[in-house]
Amino acid sequence: MKRISRREFHRLAAVGAVSGTLARASLAAAQTQTAAPKPPVKVLLTAEQEKKVSEEIAERDKELAGLRSRTLPYSLEPAFVFRARIPQRRPAAKG
Repeated sequence: MKRISRREFHRLAAVGAVSGTLARASLAAAQTQTAAPKPPVKVLLTAEQEKKVSEEIAERDKELAGLRSRTLPYSLEPAFVFRARIPQRRPAAKG
């Protein structure tokens, strides 16, 4: 096996990374051109289920409209605060 220098290794690695990225991009472009779009899958529901789904969607839209219509004051506190967990320090070893 041939030994190569550190600089030669980095040069070859950079060339490989760039060529791999370009090859993946060209392959993805070729696949998107040839692949036919799949039609969306429609779930088969009964008339009663369709009615319930449409009622629930209408109720959800009504609730969301009510939430979005509220104005909140700028002085409002956040609902929760994220704090970083600080690892517990171990007591110094005696000795």
